[in-house]
Amino acid sequence: MSKVVIVGGGLAGLSAACELLERGCSVTILEKSHNLGGNSSKATTGIAAPGSEVQKANGITDSGADLIAAEPICKEMVQQGAKDVDWLLNLAGCKEEMVLRLTPGHGKVARTLGTKDHFPGAVVTYAVMHQLEKIAKAKPEKLKIVTSATVSKLITEGNKVVGVEYQAGGAAKEMGLVLIATGGFAGDTSPASLMAKSAPQLLQMPTTSDERTNGDGISLCSDVKAATQNMNAVSLYPTSAMIPGMENDKFKIVLSDAIVGAGGKLINGDGVQFVNELETAQARADAMSRNKGPFRIVISEKEADAVKWLCDFYVSRNVMKKFSSAAQLAGEMKIPPGNLASLGAGPVLAAMVTPAIYTCAGGLAVDHGKVLTGTGTPIEGLYAAGEVTSCPCQRAWSASGVPLLYTIYTGRMAGATCATALGAKEKLMELSAVASAEEKKEEKPSKKPEDMTREELLAYCKDLESRPAAAAPVADAGPPGVTLEEVAKHNKKE
Repeated sequence: MSKVVIVGGGLAGLSAACELLERGCSVTILEKSHNLGGNSSKATTGIAAPGSEVQKANGITDSGADLIAAEPICKEMVQQGAKDVDWLLNLAGCKEEMVLRLTPGHGKVARTLGTKDHFPGAVVTYAVMHQLEKIAKAKPEKLKIVTSATVSKLITEGNKVVGVEYQAGGAAKEMGLVLIATGGFAGDTSPASLMAKSAPQLLQMPTTSDERTNGDGISLCSDVKAATQNMNAVSLYPTSAMIPGMENDKFKIVLSDAIVGAGGKLINGDGVQFVNELETAQARADAMSRNKGPFRIVISEKEADAVKWLCDFYVSRNVMKKFSSAAQLAGEMKIPPGNLASLGAGPVLAAMVTPAIYTCAGGLAVDHGKVLTGTGTPIEGLYAAGEVTSCPCQRAWSASGVPLLYTIYTGRMAGATCATALGAKEKLMELSAVASAEEKKEEKPSKKPEDMTREELLAYCKDLESRPAAAAPVADAGPPGVTLEEVAKHNKKE
């Protein structure tokens, strides 16, 4: 078996693909949407990365000690995850576009990597996709990308997963190790959904995920007796936008946490601040459940300058509204102007918000990317990464930017585990060199096998076994990925 089939083209799947390609492995990415990117491409706040190169360049020393002290189990994710984020940003060539943001769940430490312009999820995923598409074009034997591909079944031989069956303009198969990176299940709240089984108390709430995030990867793996963990660990996002005229829509967009990090305030229906805006998402959602709405995020125009692109975008999409003064906003809210005195003089921006279903910290049980059965035994040939897996760090998950950190961290880890299973234990080259690298021709023995002594034949066989398996020929790459302009339309379903 010479290939890894990655099911899902979000940031977890893309991170896994990059790791595999740098180790010389062949990869096929199957993505059910017409573009790569997944939910990761719609991320509005950024990636939490304690100790990142960007922090160090800004003179900040940060070990993530607060996250680790609160939840020791997250130590490996925090320490290794930041290195993985640096690796991904460097290979994608977008590190210089990143800026530090103060965001909820991280105290007073600016450790979340955002972008000055555009949504950070779009910037990072697009940059990675660009690198991968160059490889797919130049080396189709190394990377094959198939979009609009719906995987229907895992192919097995005995208890071993050896490939997938999928539909993409017709029935097809792809053989190899299988890595599931299909995302969570927060977008499907139908009666028969995983949400209905795992968190039925949330079914009436809106969601920030669309119907693509439906738990299909978990369902695929359940057919081969894969176990799940913490399925009730569904997190809420406290400040999803209530767009005027669309208040009753089930699907909501996320109002970036970077706005409260810049000084935005969360107020209740009386204009009163009732919670520290830099608390975790769960703490803010819990506080909202004890208060009276409608709720708003408000920020002065002066403070908003630090996140100008975001605020301008939200105003242009009718998500935020600009007021000439706090008094004008108070008039719309029908409250005394003095209730908003803390906003000071000058223009303010405001957005009505509500808690909504956000992400899933529960999913497939894994060990360093290997999918496990209920007895804890790895299922041979089956791996997983990202939100489709169960994250053991429940508290950290509620801190802004940690889900993306987990996605990159587990994606690279699962890629490395798959590569090791194929005999590719070390990095062979930078991703940027894969497209132009010459394939190493297999050296022929100086003697024919039939002319070798027993010792020479054993040594030759041992040498062959130590090499990574040769790549099987694959078809041309699929269509190119999502553009920033397309991602910017994320406030409505495709």
